[in-house]
Amino acid sequence: MDRTRGLIMIFMALDHALYFWSNGRVNNEGLPLLIKGTLTFNPLGNTTFLSLLVMFLSSLCAPGFFFIAGYVLALSVKKREAAGASNWSIDKYLWKRGFLLIALQLLIASPAFNLPLFVQAKSLSITTIGTFFSLSVLSSIGLGFIAFSLGRRISPWKLLGLVISLYLLSQALLPSLATSFPSLQAFIQACQVVLALPVPFSPELLANNNFPLIPWLLPLALGWLYGKTYVEKRGIAHEAKRFAVSGLCSITLFFVLRAAGIGDYLLPDGTLQGFFGLSKYPPSIDYFLLYLGLIFLLLFLFYKLPQTAKLSKILENFGRAPLFFYNTHLWLYAAIPAILGRFNTLPLWAGAVIWLLGLLILYPLTQGYQTWRSSHKVRAYRLQLPLRF
Repeated sequence: MDRTRGLIMIFMALDHALYFWSNGRVNNEGLPLLIKGTLTFNPLGNTTFLSLLVMFLSSLCAPGFFFIAGYVLALSVKKREAAGASNWSIDKYLWKRGFLLIALQLLIASPAFNLPLFVQAKSLSITTIGTFFSLSVLSSIGLGFIAFSLGRRISPWKLLGLVISLYLLSQALLPSLATSFPSLQAFIQACQVVLALPVPFSPELLANNNFPLIPWLLPLALGWLYGKTYVEKRGIAHEAKRFAVSGLCSITLFFVLRAAGIGDYLLPDGTLQGFFGLSKYPPSIDYFLLYLGLIFLLLFLFYKLPQTAKLSKILENFGRAPLFFYNTHLWLYAAIPAILGRFNTLPLWAGAVIWLLGLLILYPLTQGYQTWRSSHKVRAYRLQLPLRF
């Protein structure tokens, strides 16, 4: 898990470094757009091989992040249940974790993403309710944790079935939601944005969200299912085989559906770019099948990677402190272009160099944070203080 999550963090850093520094990056794939009353979905457009490669690598991040978050959460809850924790204490744990993630999104992550907007305006006076309530990955995971305080009371299979049903319903209603969106009251618009409909960012909205809750509950609930059904007696080797089979089945189904032109808003056009150009906002069925399938295979392959391998240590270092890495890397890559007042001025290859330099800085920072956290936990244990991170 730590190795796969570490790789996800590295690819995520690449995407965000380019977000702040470079131009020519593929973004908003599949975003529903209403142009003169006609609904369309944002295509990839003409782009370079490097842009496509970055899109492909960065598209692994969100599905993997949500899946692993659900998996680790399930293991944590199982451990608390086995220790005899009450339902109330477990619910409180989920709420605390959920609200913490939402707070980190609003107070740390979103302000970093909105820095280009503030720098361009040369003033903080453009801050609105919509710019403050800019939701994304962390807030959607946090909302998912809160929802699981209720969902955990049914079997993980029933929970996944319910989430899949909501996901399919949201996809079926997406055209009508997008078409009627401009005429709705601001509060109803905000509810749709939070729950089901990603829209182009606008400070005039009450809320912005490129990762609406209902679609992204699917990988979270899938991770919850795998975590809940993990049997420790069978060992990690059995779990790795389960990931391998799941990955092969998922990718095979992706190729079948994609070849048939089913399961995505962006239809294949006979080119390689068109075949792998999938809708991410919101995530389509084909998108989930391909990238979750690849995450499953990565989990299997990293199980096979020797513990002593240098790559293992590097990936584990990044993967063991996901929240620290996430919030730190955003401000690291955003700070200099904000000071200079020049975002998105470099070509992609130069942005990739900035990404690598950033990783060289982030590696010792992440190591230092883990050392501090470990020593803090040891001191707390000696003093018998209950700490939660």
